[in-house]
Amino acid sequence: MENGLIYMIPIVSIVGSFAMVVAVVWLVTRARQRKAQYKAEVQMKMIDRFGTGQEFVNFLESPAGREFLEQPRRNTREKVIGTIMGGLVCVFVGLGFCGCALVFRDPGFLVPGFIILGAGIALLIGTAISWNMMKKLGPTS
Repeated sequence: MENGLIYMIPIVSIVGSFAMVVAVVWLVTRARQRKAQYKAEVQMKMIDRFGTGQEFVNFLESPAGREFLEQPRRNTREKVIGTIMGGLVCVFVGLGFCGCALVFRDPGFLVPGFIILGAGIALLIGTAISWNMMKKLGPTS
């Protein structure tokens, strides 16, 4: 009976770790969907608030309307800055692992170090490409 339980530990660990990843992805996706739904509702209420197209144009020309139009651009900048910060954190954590490999003379630190370092560099490159594409597409997108 004890031997059977010992063999179950790795199976339960693997299934549990996959279940945790699925649960986290599901929760994050659900939160994003709720946020998008809330934004859509706010925009629909905003459109319903104006009776004519001229009222809406007058609003967009006002300081509050310009602020309303500037919000998506500001959100994009915040996302880019957040991604840059995440990339830098990954790069420095990866370099820390590689440094530990040198200090402790243990090559076991190199594998996670290079994986995390590569992820950080990929985040930074992807952010740079996205930023350049956003600049080329201009303010209308």
